[in-house]
Amino acid sequence: MSKSIEKHVKELKNDGVTFIPNVISKKKCNYYINRFENIITKFEKNRIPLNTTCQTIENCFRHDLKLVDLIYHKKVDSILKKLIDENYILIVSNVFNRRLRQFKYQRSERLGRSWHHDSRIVGNKTLEKGFSYVAVTMFNDFTETNASTLYIPKSHTRRNQPMRRFNYKHKKILGKAGSIVIFDSGLWHKAGKATKNDRWSMYSYYGPWFVKPYYRFPDMLGNNFSINLGNEVNKGVKENILKLLHYYATPPVNELERRYTLTQDRKVAEIEKSYKY
Repeated sequence: MSKSIEKHVKELKNDGVTFIPNVISKKKCNYYINRFENIITKFEKNRIPLNTTCQTIENCFRHDLKLVDLIYHKKVDSILKKLIDENYILIVSNVFNRRLRQFKYQRSERLGRSWHHDSRIVGNKTLEKGFSYVAVTMFNDFTETNASTLYIPKSHTRRNQPMRRFNYKHKKILGKAGSIVIFDSGLWHKAGKATKNDRWSMYSYYGPWFVKPYYRFPDMLGNNFSINLGNEVNKGVKENILKLLHYYATPPVNELERRYTLTQDRKVAEIEKSYKY
């Protein structure tokens, strides 16, 4: 493991958060922002309600295949493989712009305004730290004046639940456009107050392969997704993206299809389908 990866892994275990600067160029950030704005325009045209304080695009790659590479980054991949395992998957991915805007068709805000964490709770106790992680990709600078996310350092070690409206001592996630911040899903955090400034970002939530994702990605994206994906990214990236989207971690219908949920290689699944029981 490289010293750089080791440093990020150590920070995530100890502090619950790590910062990776200069992942995406400023030019590429603007390219992605333009594509996000095109989706927002389509939403408006199709009368899809939008929130006036936080514009949300769930599963942006469903609306624009050229955005699919955003859920995979080589360095983030190396970190998550070390922290979770090689077969980790995407649980959910949302793009946000926490900006004050007006829309004819509106919906209420559903995400992030009070203290919370994104881990899981069993018996009113948060799961141990290190269960899953959130990667935040910044397409605008995160500053003191554009609703940067607030967080409570080292709160990922707590197993009780945060008080939603309490005035906790906190820090802000600040950084330049093109940076990626990874934090433990158990870290207590909340969104900053919306402003008139753009703050485009993507929050992608990753966990172990056996965790149920928010959506059935293979059904959502359809039979031609793998073929279309091959036209957008190289083979190595394609296989990683298919893995992240649960193509190799969907349970079989029954034991006649195959006996194991996880199929690291599509060829293995095809071989198992030929077995006669």
